[in-house]
Amino acid sequence: MKSKHKSGLPWEQTRDSIYIKYQVNQEDGYDITSKNLYCNGCFAAGINYAASLVSLFYGEGDIKETIKIGALAGWDSDNPTATWGGLLGFMIGKEGVEKAFNRTFSNKFNIHRTRQNFPNNGIDTFENMAKTGIFIIDRVVQEEMGGGVNLKDNVWYIPKPSKLD
Repeated sequence: MKSKHKSGLPWEQTRDSIYIKYQVNQEDGYDITSKNLYCNGCFAAGINYAASLVSLFYGEGDIKETIKIGALAGWDSDNPTATWGGLLGFMIGKEGVEKAFNRTFSNKFNIHRTRQNFPNNGIDTFENMAKTGIFIIDRVVQEEMGGGVNLKDNVWYIPKPSKLD
């Protein structure tokens, strides 16, 4: 995907090349088509990851363009839009997202629109979700990576892996 982007090939042609390579020709062991699955395996992680890279490279850091391409390029198009839109949104913050879309957004999220049985009747705030995400990262850094959190400098420290790992 990256080399096709660098060559100047339009994103639509890069997306089509994914289809030909993996769904038509079934290269690199990608054999979803031969399994005759619902929607030709539109939900498969491999093909969605490839489509997400198209949106990431061709979106070039522009959240609106990345989301647009992700929605148009993907097989299960909510995956790349959620992945890269969420990452870019996290990087530019609420103000950056609102500026990109020229509007303000609600601070609340109701997960019960599509899922059930969450606390607080499914209502959550983005600040709370961010706090939960940081808590999870802190735990992974400390418990899984053997690192730590420096609250004074507001950084994580992660030890270099040994050559034996």
